[in-house]
Amino acid sequence: MTGQERIDAALRGQPVDRLPTMPILHSGLPPIFDVPMAGFFTSAETMADVIVRGFRTFGYDGVQLSLGVTGEAEALGATVEQPSDSAPILRQCLLPDLTDVRALEALRDHTARHPPAEGGRMPLYYEAVARTREATDDEAFVLAMLRGPLLTASQLCGVESLLLAMITAPEAVVQVLEFTSDVALQLGKWLLDSGAHGLILGEATCSPNFISPKHYRRLVLTQHRALIQGLRRAGWQHVGLHICGNVALIMGDILSTGATFMDVDYQVPAAEAIALADNRIALRGNLDPSSLFRFGSPDDVRRETTALIDNLAGTTTNGPSSWILSSGCDIPPGTPAENISAFVEAAKASRVQPT
Repeated sequence: MTGQERIDAALRGQPVDRLPTMPILHSGLPPIFDVPMAGFFTSAETMADVIVRGFRTFGYDGVQLSLGVTGEAEALGATVEQPSDSAPILRQCLLPDLTDVRALEALRDHTARHPPAEGGRMPLYYEAVARTREATDDEAFVLAMLRGPLLTASQLCGVESLLLAMITAPEAVVQVLEFTSDVALQLGKWLLDSGAHGLILGEATCSPNFISPKHYRRLVLTQHRALIQGLRRAGWQHVGLHICGNVALIMGDILSTGATFMDVDYQVPAAEAIALADNRIALRGNLDPSSLFRFGSPDDVRRETTALIDNLAGTTTNGPSSWILSSGCDIPPGTPAENISAFVEAAKASRVQPT
């Protein structure tokens, strides 16, 4: 099987020859290849080249591309700084006061006249995804990433302002989330023609480590359901959610969104995640990106990867609860190349099958 075939089958709950690998690895790659971060984030050709080199060098089955958390805010007109050695940094919140109805309406009007797909680095990102798909053909599963409604709202309003408004002005939060959901749906439909095989929505701010499950259900869940259903109706066969931390507390809610797969962070044991998934969603995870990939040794990575595969052998079922081996969150810059190689080698060495 090719990498694309292997991941596609896993996402559909179909048999695979081995567990597929798709680490959350994008901004962690440029330092490995001595590529400046500024070059990676300002050139579609460079971004695609780095992603493809990672695929060719390490041999994992799928790749993921991301603009970073500022992508949508910049596309909507926010000022963003590009350091030479890191991801873009937001320097302006377009909606610092969530209760300012006029400011939100002005942003809606701006978006109607200047589509977010044409703003900021979005054209660059589309080109990078398309170049990656063209270069890998159907050898690799290409996963595009956008920010979900709450994460985009946090970049428009500021994290502290958004958190406070969840308590003091929830109606205003809903208005902003309706707007950011519309933006995500527009961008998702636009990205379809890039050739990506799947789309994942980054929603780190939905983590139960960040907001309470009660606030997630009250303010965000409805937006996720509508957005994911809209993306699937538009033509995306695989739509995922990335929510960091102890996501076990809201897995039942995530199942109701219609997402076809989700990321599981290292805080949630694999067996628990599979039980909660109830054979209704594919899962990706869940090795520690920091203590293991960034600061561990190759032997540590091999041992933990093999242990995860062994644990999955007794719990994974022949259904949509298929598992894709990965880190639980972004593998950070500075991660040794030897650790990425050890991860893929351990995965390929095992022929343990879901039972």
